[in-house]
Amino acid sequence: AFLTLAAGMALGLFAQIGLIAHLLSLLAPLLGAQTAGLAMGLATAAAIAGRTLVGWLMPAGTDRRMVACLAYAIQIAGSLVLMLAAEHAWAIWLGVLLFGSGIGNATSLPPLIAQTEFAREDAQRVVPLIVALSQGAYAFAPACFGMLRAWSEQAGQPLFWFLAAAASLQAAAIASLALGRATPARRGEQPARP
Repeated sequence: AFLTLAAGMALGLFAQIGLIAHLLSLLAPLLGAQTAGLAMGLATAAAIAGRTLVGWLMPAGTDRRMVACLAYAIQIAGSLVLMLAAEHAWAIWLGVLLFGSGIGNATSLPPLIAQTEFAREDAQRVVPLIVALSQGAYAFAPACFGMLRAWSEQAGQPLFWFLAAAASLQAAAIASLALGRATPARRGEQPARP
């Protein structure tokens, strides 16, 4: 349970931070600097709205891993829609809105998952550990995505490989979180110990 939760959070945030670090400069040639700034503001507004909606709509007892998987799936959809940005202006706005909707949930859902899957005294250790591991991982995301961006621009497809990498990492986060659903704690047995 701990490994799948930590991996899911780290992979999802790696993709998210890597894409966010470069999104403004990717959108500026398509929209202009000021409008690209507005698009980034839309991503922030979508993050607040997405986190608020999950807080309001998620009933007690909900499988929080599935909610996190859904949030990442929506972000994958946003990355895929952004691949159409060079040809369609609507794709920029829809893609930013979809991707932005999961930004806040990537940090708020893993601690909520830990609260339900681990005994109280263990959750107090699990939450700081998963946060520290994900921070250690995503600290390298802007540089890794920068290298990928340079390579994809040389290949003549500046958006495709960049966004495909983000979507692939988010899919790996979904797989990790889904794999953790089969842990003893999720089957109603004794909560797992990290």
